[in-house]
Amino acid sequence: MKELNVSVPGRACLFGEDVDYMGLEVITLAINNRINVSGTITNDNIIRINLTDLEKAIQFENKNQPIRSKKDYIFSAFNIYQKRLPKSFGAKIEVKSSLSMGKGLSSSSAFCAALVAFFDKAAGVNSSDKELAKQAYLAEVVNLNQAGGMMDHFASVLGGIIYLECRGPYNFERLNVKLNGLIIGDTLKQKETIQTLMVRKKEIYDGIDWMKQKDQNFNLLDYPIGIVKEEYQEKESVGLRRLLGILGIREVVRDGYDLLKNDGGNKNRFAELLNQHHHIQQEYLENVTPRMQELILYANNAGALGCKLMGSGNGGSFLAFAPNREEEVMKAINEHGGEAYLVQQDRGLESSSK
Repeated sequence: MKELNVSVPGRACLFGEDVDYMGLEVITLAINNRINVSGTITNDNIIRINLTDLEKAIQFENKNQPIRSKKDYIFSAFNIYQKRLPKSFGAKIEVKSSLSMGKGLSSSSAFCAALVAFFDKAAGVNSSDKELAKQAYLAEVVNLNQAGGMMDHFASVLGGIIYLECRGPYNFERLNVKLNGLIIGDTLKQKETIQTLMVRKKEIYDGIDWMKQKDQNFNLLDYPIGIVKEEYQEKESVGLRRLLGILGIREVVRDGYDLLKNDGGNKNRFAELLNQHHHIQQEYLENVTPRMQELILYANNAGALGCKLMGSGNGGSFLAFAPNREEEVMKAINEHGGEAYLVQQDRGLESSSK
């Protein structure tokens, strides 16, 4: 019998929420909360998957599986490789995770990346990391008709800190910097990622359509944000407000890249950019809940230098940057009804077989 083991990290988006699915750049950090998929090949044409943390198990035959919901991650990943697997392929698979779900840490994307990597190895394809990230995106977003981008899949597969251009050919750069003092503050309120992103994406495109009617040269990559601000002052539409948020985050990402590439030790500037990013999310994307903002204020008062929302928002978690004040900040978040834990920068996808 052959055993396969795959381990994939979650991610913290340092800079770039909501701009990845618009084809812009992001900076991500892999964290040491991981999803592990391990299995034994059985050659009996049956795939059995035990989702240990959910206390749930599923079983299906080695044939193309119907997709019935936007959360059919297992079937979506399996279907990509089904025709490449041996006809007798079967497996007993166990999934374990230390990564919280629905908290803005890319749990679903990491899950898809781990599944894709498992079936890729089982089928003997042995894809490159970049190709695995694309296949994980195919499994989660394209096949399930979701609204996200490729940021999370690249972050989980590649690990470390990466700068990624979220448009073809998906160039990325590993940033040689080590960050400490990173805390996840959980509001203990689940967020609705799929629904939130679908609505927000439509609103952003409403703003883009308005600007293109005004100026056919409008584009997201380099159009001056000042012109959009002037237009928003004339017409305070939701679409233009969301578009200003996207362009504002675009600028923060580019400033963050310059900082981490050239002066990664400047803690105060890093914190300033985190706070700037969060303000844009709060003001223009309007996805910061009062409860999250309350916990962030407690974190700041306890010594956090910077905080920002994680993921699509309207619940979920936030990132606090508190070098040398980690214990105090975590205590403040916990004492006021949240849940805080320290995270560390981590490696990317790992696999082994025997």
